[in-house]
Amino acid sequence: MNRMERLEAVVAGKPVDRVPVSAWGHWYVEEQKAETFADKMLSFREEYDWDLVKVHSRASYHVEPFGFQIDPSNDPAVGHGLFHSPVRHAEDWFKLRPQPVDNEAFDEQMKVLELIRRGLPKDTPLIFTVFTPLDIADKMLDRHADVLFEHIKEAPEAVAYGLSVFSETLARFVRKVTEYGVDGFFFSTKWVNGSKLSTEDYRKLCLPHDLNMMSAAADLPFNIMHVCQNEVFLNSFHDYPVSIMHWDDNGKHNPSLRMGRQMTGLCSGGGVDSPTLARGTAHAVSDKAINAILENNGTGMILASGCSITTAKTPAENLRALREAPAKATALLEQGKAA
Repeated sequence: MNRMERLEAVVAGKPVDRVPVSAWGHWYVEEQKAETFADKMLSFREEYDWDLVKVHSRASYHVEPFGFQIDPSNDPAVGHGLFHSPVRHAEDWFKLRPQPVDNEAFDEQMKVLELIRRGLPKDTPLIFTVFTPLDIADKMLDRHADVLFEHIKEAPEAVAYGLSVFSETLARFVRKVTEYGVDGFFFSTKWVNGSKLSTEDYRKLCLPHDLNMMSAAADLPFNIMHVCQNEVFLNSFHDYPVSIMHWDDNGKHNPSLRMGRQMTGLCSGGGVDSPTLARGTAHAVSDKAINAILENNGTGMILASGCSITTAKTPAENLRALREAPAKATALLEQGKAA
């Protein structure tokens, strides 16, 4: 099987020669320029022979068109700081306006995609990251979730207006990205879990904005919904245009990959948590990865970290252990059948 065939098969729940595997995380220094970022993404894929490339762009690209400015990091292990955000108070959401899709931050991402697609093997699926509108609002506040909670409580109509602005702008952006040969989007949210919003509250506030933003990507084969943090509510997205559900199955009170498949009917993504990849042994990584594959009988899943890895602090031997786990698990499954 080539990489595209392998991913198509697991999404469809069909047998595969081995489960697909990949990893992703921020490259804080390189991600500041399209050329250096694309080179890093391509070299990272080639070094570990990942089955798919998930473009883990600078998170602030979502909000830079609206006036958000970063203090760039020069440390590969430290994220960018905040220089300026146009939103501080609840009434500031009403000051936002939809932005044209042709802007410096979005154009930079198009350049990244063009360079990566040109350098990728033709059979390698390419996935691009887009936050959901509420997560874009969270980023606009520099991830001060407590402030966004207060805004939602005190002025829900102001926050809803901001979400409509982000949705309108990013809907056009998603449509443009589809022209660059992507095979899916990685839609990400931190806001549907036991410490944030319930399914009912999230859908009431966010559903129309999410679906509007995603609409242009609805026909792509490998859209992924990433539900971040602990005690996630996977069933919140039963009607979203995605074929893969991704979460940290090792997180507190989170379902296993097998349970998540049963809950959603979708291909599952995860298997090894980022802390184990960063600080555990290669043996621990291999054990978690193989056990996840065996639990799912070697299909219907993508092996990956449950959330983004800390690239500057994750040992190469742990990433190699992640990459080698699918073949080892397949051998164990074959031995079980033979016995």
